[in-house]
Amino acid sequence: MNKLQKIVQHAYNSSKNFIERMVAADLKPQDIMSREDLCKLPVLKKEDLPILQKEFAPFGGMATMEASKMVRIFMSPGPIYDPQSVETDYWRFSEALEAANFNENDIVQNTFSYHLSPAGFMFDSALRKIGATVIPAGTGNTELQIQVMKELGVTGYVGTPSFLTILLDAAEEKGWQVGEELKLRKAFFTAEMVTSNMKQRCEKLNIDAYEGYGTADCGLIAYQDKQGPGLKLTETALVQLCDPLTGQELPLEGGEGEVVVTLFDEIYPLIRFGTGDLSRWVKGFEGRRLEGVLGRVSDGVKVKGMFVREKQLTNIIQKLGFQTYQAIISRENNQDQIEIMIESSELISDGTVAKIKEIIRVTPVVKAIPKGSLKPDSRKLVDIRKWN
Repeated sequence: MNKLQKIVQHAYNSSKNFIERMVAADLKPQDIMSREDLCKLPVLKKEDLPILQKEFAPFGGMATMEASKMVRIFMSPGPIYDPQSVETDYWRFSEALEAANFNENDIVQNTFSYHLSPAGFMFDSALRKIGATVIPAGTGNTELQIQVMKELGVTGYVGTPSFLTILLDAAEEKGWQVGEELKLRKAFFTAEMVTSNMKQRCEKLNIDAYEGYGTADCGLIAYQDKQGPGLKLTETALVQLCDPLTGQELPLEGGEGEVVVTLFDEIYPLIRFGTGDLSRWVKGFEGRRLEGVLGRVSDGVKVKGMFVREKQLTNIIQKLGFQTYQAIISRENNQDQIEIMIESSELISDGTVAKIKEIIRVTPVVKAIPKGSLKPDSRKLVDIRKWN
């Protein structure tokens, strides 16, 4: 019995949600023996998780362990609750960090948030597995962060490329140079697209930079290994590219498809899970390698590493007593910005801004505009970022 057969049988025996999905598709575990057989089972869409989790709290009937037995429980926008069942590299990012040459001799500044989202813990546990020393820096506090980087001799950075740009700019203003006052030699990026400008800057400063792709639900999906174009698929999951409408797997030359992941996790066996991300296979290369995230199947837009969803934003704005709005996502000084224009005859209060931030998990600029300024059919989320 191979890994796929084992996890399908285990999920069928232990997961209420998976049994229901199999029964609805008129399938038995013996019907799914291979990658090709997986396509008999409809894709479980990420956008359906909030509904499932409300019906069967807290994990939609998919977890095989009680919530009280979990090590940690996180919350992603949606809301979606994500379990962590074991302490050691639960999200499996050590595979990618080792490919990026992180090791036990590194002191690494982890600038992902140690909060309701799991990113900080994702990389903390992966770095500890490979023996690196971790500085749990989190986000913000630029002056303090560059002080820590200088005084502790930080050799590695983990976080978004835009925040490293901010730190490097702040260090240069003080006259601190990489290779002299700063010992930074390597970086690992995720959650944002890495621009060509950032790649060139890292090369100029002799910072060996890599990038990876993962989600709060699935952990590591693919990562840069510089052994070929695009991103190498993780060995710890089964990754497919599927037609967003039919769920059928696309051939290697099949164009863009949804990233669909099957995890071999007995505690939270996500099988045929649709991430909502669009990608395609690298052409002209033997084997499957992802080109990266090319867009979203649903209405979500990633801002500062967090997905802002139209439905979610519309719900909170309407709850606050407004009806018509438009959100513009732009990029200024290497940072994502979201400006929300709300039709209102009154100024928007700080309390209203705070309530919107609580839901979308990103700090917005909110402006009141005269009623009638927006057309009824205007797009709610408009992304005007240009990646150089």
